[in-house]
Amino acid sequence: MADLTPGWRKSSHSVNSGGANCVEVGAVPWRKSSHSVSSGGTNCVEAGSLPGQVLIRDTKDHGHGPVLRVSARTWRAFTTALRVQ
Repeated sequence: MADLTPGWRKSSHSVNSGGANCVEVGAVPWRKSSHSVSSGGTNCVEAGSLPGQVLIRDTKDHGHGPVLRVSARTWRAFTTALRVQ
């Protein structure tokens, strides 16, 4: 099972260099809400995806706060309902 913890991981090639030339790779590709710009960045949310899941977090927590996980189906229903309003 894949690591589901949002955050950073070291490249597998870092071990071969003794850690001297380490590269960290984002484990979850996070995207900031397009509405965050209009709020001056003070009320931002980010969404990330894993197979079959969408992760949601508060940007102000800088990756250290709670993460809400929902199924891809639930996320589609939520965003569809927002567009209808």
